[in-house]
Amino acid sequence: MVTTATMIAIIVSFLIAVGTPIALLIIFKKKFGISLKVLLFGMLTFFLFAQVLEGLAHSFFLVGNETTKQWFENPWLFMLYGGLMAGIFEETGRFLMMKFALKKFRRWKDGLSFGIGHGGIEAILLIGINSVMLFVFALMINNGTFESLIVNEQASVALAPVQEQLTTGSPLLILLSGIERLGAMSLHIGLSILVLYAIKSKRPLYFIYAILIHALFDFPAALYQAGVIKNIFMIEAFIAIVAIGAVVWTVKSKRLFAE
Repeated sequence: MVTTATMIAIIVSFLIAVGTPIALLIIFKKKFGISLKVLLFGMLTFFLFAQVLEGLAHSFFLVGNETTKQWFENPWLFMLYGGLMAGIFEETGRFLMMKFALKKFRRWKDGLSFGIGHGGIEAILLIGINSVMLFVFALMINNGTFESLIVNEQASVALAPVQEQLTTGSPLLILLSGIERLGAMSLHIGLSILVLYAIKSKRPLYFIYAILIHALFDFPAALYQAGVIKNIFMIEAFIAIVAIGAVVWTVKSKRLFAE
């Protein structure tokens, strides 16, 4: 059976992942008049550069190419690869979209809008949709219909970890997946403003900073995935520290865009 605590954790995680970008859109649209067009380009950038192009690169280097696949079995090489690939693809996507598709949008609030779109769609796709699926599976487990999904050995292998997570896993871990989206969204907003400033000020070094900061943000998660870091709370503490720094930068950077 799936406990009530787990069900609540799934719901709260969903509300954070989906509700936060919607709330930020409403608040900043009213307060700063952020552009919906820029927000939509932020969403498109994540989908195109992170989901499609970076996904294709992962398929080649981590699955299709036996040589690189063996290289990245080393957790430290995997850390460098995962962090740098995320930084390069996503920040390059930001740069290209802002420089060529959004030439008339160079204000601080445009970086804000782009970041909400980029980070918001990431939260919805990665956590929001996953939370809906987990909630449906939890209901099926509790009403005894989950077993009907296990039609063959392949389905059994795929669904066994989900069942284990829902029935024996910690509700706190599910909740943390939603909470950490707050940190990720803060970073995406901060990085969007940083890349926009690189374009506006014609200082490409800030674009390089954005890539490196993004990679650094992903390094601990990659080590956790590789089993080097065992304590999830270390990861969450790191995310919280970076998120605070991103928020401070976002607020203070406004003066850099003053006309």
